[in-house]
Amino acid sequence: MEGVQVSARIPSTPMRGPRLLALTALVAALCACGEDGGTLEGSVSPLLDLRYQRSEALLAEGELSINFVAPQGSGVNTVLKVSARVGDMIPEGYTGGLDINLAEDVGGGAQRGAIGRSVLDEPVRVFPQLARGSLVVDRLPTAQGQRVSGDFHVTFVNGIDIYSGRTIFGSFEATVP
Repeated sequence: MEGVQVSARIPSTPMRGPRLLALTALVAALCACGEDGGTLEGSVSPLLDLRYQRSEALLAEGELSINFVAPQGSGVNTVLKVSARVGDMIPEGYTGGLDINLAEDVGGGAQRGAIGRSVLDEPVRVFPQLARGSLVVDRLPTAQGQRVSGDFHVTFVNGIDIYSGRTIFGSFEATVP
């Protein structure tokens, strides 16, 4: 955060109780430079830049997706897209939360979940199938501007692909565009 100066007097006696809690809260608030943006984590991170500016939640045509995006020039990069086929999981009128097994076999060798990436000036990335994966959302995205929170984690199957056996995970508070 530019332009923010923090100064503190160091007490000569150890801080205890409410003073310590207040100082801890102040430091945490100053370090949290914004609600949006962050970095996804996991063993894929040394191979790919997983920093994003905002996350978006979409539910369309039976697919739920959480997109971690970052602007680039006049366009937008999708740093990571976590999507799941949920049409068969949602009863008519349901708007509550979901806990989705992304690695579930939905027939024909297809999995319920998929991971994607679309970044300008970067080759198309095909990620391996998922050995394990979960996407949890507190509620379904149904209205523009709505905030949806949750988390996800994926582990790719072992194999010869560069991403084989690796992980990606993170928490989000996404907005419905």
